[in-house]
Amino acid sequence: MTDKIDHEELSKHAELGASMGDGEPLSRQVTVALSPEQYERLFFQPSAPRRGDLAKRFANPSLLGLLGFLVPYTSTILILCQFQGAVPPTSLIGLSGDYYFLGAVAMNIAGICEFVLGNTFPFAVFVIYGSHWGSLAYTQDPIHQTTAPFAEYGGATGAIYNSPQGFHNVTMCLVSFTLMLGTLRVNVLFALTFFGLVMLFAFIAAADFSVASATTAADVAHILQLLRFAGGFGFIGLICGWYLAILEVCEAVSLPCPLPIFDLSSKVFPPKEKKTA
Repeated sequence: MTDKIDHEELSKHAELGASMGDGEPLSRQVTVALSPEQYERLFFQPSAPRRGDLAKRFANPSLLGLLGFLVPYTSTILILCQFQGAVPPTSLIGLSGDYYFLGAVAMNIAGICEFVLGNTFPFAVFVIYGSHWGSLAYTQDPIHQTTAPFAEYGGATGAIYNSPQGFHNVTMCLVSFTLMLGTLRVNVLFALTFFGLVMLFAFIAAADFSVASATTAADVAHILQLLRFAGGFGFIGLICGWYLAILEVCEAVSLPCPLPIFDLSSKVFPPKEKKTA
């Protein structure tokens, strides 16, 4: 197995100014080889795209999906850390617009585009988390009055309402852990991001389950502390995510970028070398 892998053959036909005996112009074929590290800078996928020319005809959707995740995610983490007087979860209502359009719409568009390109892993990541943003926006948007049916059971502070919220976050914790296993074949930054997400959802779930039993100021302070821990672990994904965004932007405009991608696709369960006769 060579150091470089031919992920895609790009054919260019150019006239060379000379002619063959029958008068037909000469042509040449150029093959562009991408190393695993170069490929990781373009797609969050450890394997090559499917055969065909879709990847060269369409734009790379990874940057859209990544930024669609980072914009609402960054504000969410800052609120969970309770910067500038923010009080979670009330302050999160102000991010409903970001959740609807940048989180849900942008990430799902990027996910569908990854599906067209044949990139299974980023397709699943963008659609799942994009849909999570949409679910969060719908639940906390006052216009939908999702807490109204629970008014006689304690409303937004009752166990009947907060239990399913906690179950959702436990499920998202399991989803994040499952996807984190997949990132071990992508790159270190992606793996750290998902580790942060696992811990983020775990602490938010713990806070949800603690709401119904909170009766004193100390109990409320404990819940806010759990959310602050969630935001602290979320900062891991915040730093790694913007690092990846810088790499994606530089690659999109062919700007030289010395930052490493910390590729894992050739290090964790690398493909076996084919024996040649």
